[in-house]
Amino acid sequence: MGSIHFLSVGCGDASIITTDAATFLVDCYGIGDYSHLLPDDKHLCGVFITHQHSDHYAGLRYLKDEGYTIDCLVCSPYVRRNGDKSVTESEWNEFNELKAYFKGNGTKVYAPARQESFRERWWSANGADFEIIGPAQSLIESDTCDIHDASLVVKAVLGKRRCLFTGDASGANLEFIAGNTSNYCNDILHASQHGSLDGANLSFIKKCNAKYTVISTKSGVYDSIPDGAALSLYSEHTKDDVFRTDRDSTVTFTF
Repeated sequence: MGSIHFLSVGCGDASIITTDAATFLVDCYGIGDYSHLLPDDKHLCGVFITHQHSDHYAGLRYLKDEGYTIDCLVCSPYVRRNGDKSVTESEWNEFNELKAYFKGNGTKVYAPARQESFRERWWSANGADFEIIGPAQSLIESDTCDIHDASLVVKAVLGKRRCLFTGDASGANLEFIAGNTSNYCNDILHASQHGSLDGANLSFIKKCNAKYTVISTKSGVYDSIPDGAALSLYSEHTKDDVFRTDRDSTVTFTF
């Protein structure tokens, strides 16, 4: 028996996956407000950081200050170029400082692109299986690649439950997945970019075949987030229900 918690952290992302044997995070903004859901021994099997924006990674500071240990830190393979405006220099430096701290304390660090084959899981550990669905290597190597093009898209396989975490994946990132991947969701979709239209790629959403969509969002933080047209797309192409953390608070599924 396990659980997935999509935490209500405003216009940011943080999710906790708990199995009988381990705890995993997918992004960690505001995680300190949910310490009661974290393990008492302060040990995390894995932390996925979809990309290096503070509204996704900032909770690493809390984990560091509170003495948590992490077996594996999995982050976006993006490398910031000089003058890149898709991520600030201060965010980039802060994330790398935190990454270096955990690596220096024994954490294994990975920055994978989309796996070449899906015949095997990318990682299996303690009752959870993970696949790296994006970003494609061709997008990472593009001269126009920005940080959302390189956002991790991670599929968690948890017993009979499937959950696709899209971080802040761009339309190009999601379009590639839709055109080159089969059966990549079929259960829970954690929507990209907090319900913005930029993260609501129609081909991707339709092929998700989602039973449930979860949008981590809050109105008034950014213009047009959540976007009405994006919300309509998710509603039209989600079989059972669309959840919003600004309306429904933390959303929890069991497996």
